[in-house]
Amino acid sequence: MRRYCLIFLWIAGSAAQAQSYQPPEESKPLLGGADLPSATPLDEAYRLQFAACDKGITGVGAKDHFNGHDLRLRNTPESRQYYLCSRDPSNVTALLKLGNGGVLWQGKMALDVDGSWAAWNGIPGATDLKETSYKWPGVTPSSSRDAQLDPDRIPFVVMPMSGIRKLTGAAAPALAREFSQKTGLQLGDLGVVIYKDRWTPVMVGDGGPFMRLGEGSSRVFETIGQTRCRKWNVDRTACVGTGNNAYPYINAGLSSKVISILYPGSKMADMTKDNVMTRLCAFAKEKLGLTGQACPTP
Repeated sequence: MRRYCLIFLWIAGSAAQAQSYQPPEESKPLLGGADLPSATPLDEAYRLQFAACDKGITGVGAKDHFNGHDLRLRNTPESRQYYLCSRDPSNVTALLKLGNGGVLWQGKMALDVDGSWAAWNGIPGATDLKETSYKWPGVTPSSSRDAQLDPDRIPFVVMPMSGIRKLTGAAAPALAREFSQKTGLQLGDLGVVIYKDRWTPVMVGDGGPFMRLGEGSSRVFETIGQTRCRKWNVDRTACVGTGNNAYPYINAGLSSKVISILYPGSKMADMTKDNVMTRLCAFAKEKLGLTGQACPTP
């Protein structure tokens, strides 16, 4: 009985903390349109799974386990243990539902360059892919480079949507759906990312493993003043690096205090690679009153 009381007290205390969420001071001026006083915890038990996976929480879960699933690959060297939360902690300190329908989370942001020039030109990182989960409608074949989001041009974020069957077996499909079911978010939905006193409009453009939350494209990092490109091409639309087949990115994320706000059901059917920034900026202004920086006033 004592164990269950401890679990209840932990979850109750965490829920109270989420309800009194205070964003970083530098970010507060950008959050006036978010109506934070009306925010409520979206699913505190779910948020705690990310926290427990990062470092372990007594009564909630062990480190590098998510909802009871061990994330360590068997017979695999440490250098290839890509799914351990302790190697890339999500640091999710808030997961909230806003009064205007948005979903807010605060935590880390890793770098995603799937679909990049580097991936398509034979110099990808260990986990980089040529394709993104979101495909531009009407572009065929869907496996072509033109059908993918370009992370150097398009600010997008990643949502958990892979159950990783080799780790979780028959539970993989349910784990793949969990984030979307709890938040209502889908590929193509729109929102913003805020870091300190900078922001960028974003869309949900790629999918990642179920146990990680917080990942953005190279354009997201660039726009919030945290470039991860060693060298851009002349018009700064492709991260090409310094040559000699060297990886062009600085593969480092932001460990905490990144705020993502996304809106379920906000995907726009008429959005294309030609008008995407116009659509993203208009949405950010409509929902949160944000202008300037990535979206200058006409």
